[in-house]
Amino acid sequence: MRRPAVPGIFPARRALNRRIRMAYTGRQRIQLPRENKMPSIEIRYTDKFPEPHFSSLQKVIFADIEQVSAELGSVLASERTDVDFPARGTVSICRLGAYDGQELVGWTYGWMDQDNAFYMANSGVMPAHRRRGVYTLLLQAVERHASAQGAWCIRSRHSVVNNPVIIAKLRAGFRISGLLQSAQMGTLVELTQHLSGQREAMFRKRVLPYVVPDR
Repeated sequence: MRRPAVPGIFPARRALNRRIRMAYTGRQRIQLPRENKMPSIEIRYTDKFPEPHFSSLQKVIFADIEQVSAELGSVLASERTDVDFPARGTVSICRLGAYDGQELVGWTYGWMDQDNAFYMANSGVMPAHRRRGVYTLLLQAVERHASAQGAWCIRSRHSVVNNPVIIAKLRAGFRISGLLQSAQMGTLVELTQHLSGQREAMFRKRVLPYVVPDR
């Protein structure tokens, strides 16, 4: 016997709700469309990313969370000087590319900080390859590299409106560890992934709120 139509609910909405209920009750296995299945992606170390192609890719990736500022350009130009500053210590940059064949479709790069933490400075995945596991592969490769270098954690900073990356990293085990304001980048959230159970336990002990014990 068919259930009567529910007033005020469109058929498409009823069908969507039914699929959601079935997914949660285990009566139907949700299968991703063929185009969303993980592609044959290879993660490789690289000495440098090809230019100007790489700069063009970054503009595409970050177009939604960046804004052009002529004021910033003017301020930076006024701050330039011919004074020679002391050279900083050389930093070994780790670059990892995600390749679909020979095409660069995702990347990440970073370095070891002085406190023995690995800093993920920049990463992205081309729109056509998102939601297909590419970013997960990059995160796994970074974790292996950082662990091999003796890092105790992986850190990164992101614009607070960069929800896709923030959510992806939280799902991968990163924790929100700070909030800061940058003159150029705006409001940033700091994320940290601890690479040992002891470090994770210490972090939780410091951030969990106190409650009054039961009497």
